[in-house]
Amino acid sequence: MRLPTLLFALAFAVATPALAQAPKPVDSAALAQAKVFMEKSGSAALSQQMVNGVLMAQKAALEQANPGKTAEIAEVIGLMQAEFAKQIPTMIDAMAGVYAQHFTKDELTEVTAFYDSPVGRKMVKEMPQILSESMTVAQTFGQKIAMEVMIKLQPELEKRKLKMGKT
Repeated sequence: MRLPTLLFALAFAVATPALAQAPKPVDSAALAQAKVFMEKSGSAALSQQMVNGVLMAQKAALEQANPGKTAEIAEVIGLMQAEFAKQIPTMIDAMAGVYAQHFTKDELTEVTAFYDSPVGRKMVKEMPQILSESMTVAQTFGQKIAMEVMIKLQPELEKRKLKMGKT
């Protein structure tokens, strides 16, 4: 499973119970400013990028399990994409609520002002590419470290008569 898939799955796994709980009361002005912040910071685009990562992973898994069914898989991926798209606004609103719990309206106004600056706009523009490159670096680094740790701990696994599972 690729890192974007894991991150997105983790985000939804963590967010789902939180969405089910009664939210803590937040200042409505702070919530409104948090939504402005989410828009200016490009959060929806980043969420869509994560969705695309999940969809690519699902497509690859479906293609591996269903060779020769390219058209059918494309249809299902299109349906999945539509379902994810319906959920992004709700997730963004929930995330705005989290920001509103941690920051006042005035603080969020200051943070939002950064995204109106030239460097803030550049950050929003560059963030999808930075995130993509960072995930590649993290995935490569994570795989390298995992391999090194498993080699180092192989004697411990053998001592406990444990076998490595397939990943």
